Amino acid sequence: MNKPSMRRRPASTLACLVALSGLTFVLASGCGRSEAATQRGDETNVAAVAKGPKAESDTYAVEMKATGPYAAGKEGSLEITIVPKGAYHMNDQYPYKFKLVDPAPEGVTYPKPLLKREDGTFNEKKGSFKVPFVASRAGKAKIGGTLSMSVCSAANCVMEKVDLEVDVDVK
Repeated sequence: MNKPSMRRRPASTLACLVALSGLTFVLASGCGRSEAATQRGDETNVAAVAKGPKAESDTYAVEMKATGPYAAGKEGSLEITIVPKGAYHMNDQYPYKFKLVDPAPEGVTYPKPLLKREDGTFNEKKGSFKVPFVASRAGKAKIGGTLSMSVCSAANCVMEKVDLEVDVDVK
């Protein structure tokens, strides 16, 4: 009597079956097995916060602030900080990034329109980016973009995209 072969299905097949069932399992790298978040739908939540210089939830606080003074034709920078709250910490394996708006506002250029984790400073309790820009003329300029971030607790990892925007005064 021949027994049917009991071979293991490849991980990609399992992932397809899970996706077809309508559930997405988010296994955030950098979080232990107990920290893997399971969510329905899209694996990244878009923060339900109006575009502005700050975004806050129960798990984190994010702020984009001007560190001027700024002079027309010279490179300046903004600072973005990410601070986990309570039992949450920075996800040490997440590919944090900040993507500036494209196209840039009139009269503004970005020396580096996409900042990646390696461009920032990250530890367990704080993450930050210095965002360089050049304004070609004096006056107000609006600098903004989307921060992709993640914080974890022992039970959950939260991944979000946060739209940030700040006005700078260029002399």
